[in-house]
Amino acid sequence: MVKININDKQFAIPQRLTINQYNSLLSFDWEDPKYYPMIVSQLINAPLPLLAKADPKSLALGIVFAVKAMNERKEVEMLNLDEITFGEFIDLDVYLTIGIEKHFKDIAKILCPKAEFSDEVMWAIEKYVAFRTFTYRQYKILFGITDHDIYDAEPDEIKKTQIAKSWYNIIVNIAKENILYIDRVTEQPLKKALNFMALQKEKAVEENLKKQQQQRRYDLQRNSR
Repeated sequence: MVKININDKQFAIPQRLTINQYNSLLSFDWEDPKYYPMIVSQLINAPLPLLAKADPKSLALGIVFAVKAMNERKEVEMLNLDEITFGEFIDLDVYLTIGIEKHFKDIAKILCPKAEFSDEVMWAIEKYVAFRTFTYRQYKILFGITDHDIYDAEPDEIKKTQIAKSWYNIIVNIAKENILYIDRVTEQPLKKALNFMALQKEKAVEENLKKQQQQRRYDLQRNSR
């Protein structure tokens, strides 16, 4: 166990961060040194007033170990992605879009409820993100997106809100605007729901194409008179 000395007091630096520790560290701006005492305080459970007077080298050492711990990954039992429900996928999609710094614990509860440490949760998140990307690429025609959209940079706040609203509108539409059916929709297997949506979109496109063709024939007949 690594220890650091701060004002003649010795503190242990944890090799692994708990979910609560990691979650608390996400709220700080790591690029601003003024937050270093707060970060180290959360890391070693030391009084903030003590750290405010600490040697900058000791704080820097604490930050180095904090970053190392946050970058660790460890395999954990996680949600079976072959059995993920439509509702779980939507919740995770919204949480990841808004940002893990705001929903780290919520994501952990869905992906790996038995996890105790942040390195386990981050391992599960990375596995899920790969699955999420694969799913979007599989159904990019359904969602009307390109590969560029899938790998797009961090969306702005307006786009984040729109994504959350869009998912809710989809649920409500499939539930035929009946609140009693919403849970039934969200409890459906993901692929079953996406295949249903894809079929509905295909039918809508075909119907729209027929209407366009009928309109063209009508226009031709009218213009030939």
